[in-house]
Amino acid sequence: MSKYNAVERLLEIQEELSALGNEARNLMREHFPGLAEQGDAYGAFTFGKSWNRYDTTLETLIEETEDYEEEEY
Repeated sequence: MSKYNAVERLLEIQEELSALGNEARNLMREHFPGLAEQGDAYGAFTFGKSWNRYDTTLETLIEETEDYEEEEY
């Protein structure tokens, strides 16, 4: 697998994680609304991302692949 293909797959995984987080949020809202509110407050349904710009997440690592590729040349 090329680096380009790896990055493309990583982006797909990030999208899948986002969809799964939304699905989990919706299930919690439907069946456990109080817990869903708590989960939303703490970002429990946000997989691979963070509101804290200093956190290392899958999203930030994917963004850094551009810098990584530039360093190799």
